Amino acid sequence: MARKENLVHVLVALILSLSIWFVVNFGERLPLDIVRFVEIQGKREGYVYRVEPQTVDITLIVSRRFLESKLLERVRAIIYVFELKEGTHRVRVDVVSPLPYFIQPVAVNPYYVNVTVIKEKR
Repeated sequence: MARKENLVHVLVALILSLSIWFVVNFGERLPLDIVRFVEIQGKREGYVYRVEPQTVDITLIVSRRFLESKLLERVRAIIYVFELKEGTHRVRVDVVSPLPYFIQPVAVNPYYVNVTVIKEKR
């Protein structure tokens, strides 16, 4: 019975130590504002896509450890256009982060962009 109690104490100590390590290394999170060009995914051949505005402001909550990281450069603003027909459409901007917990997108402005789809003249 004593061995089982020791195991419980060891597991509790391990969980507490991992929790403290995590808080010390990744605990402090700070806001950061960045600007990104809107990337277009799902373009169809034979069509031209115009996006207005072309850039968006993104607010991130970043763990202090990642403030100087190259991973911040991999935060992307994306719109998906594969289902759009000719004309002007309002499309929601998705923000993609390489490490969503440590580099967490919390806001994008504007949340929607206007996309004009024009059939290319041949």
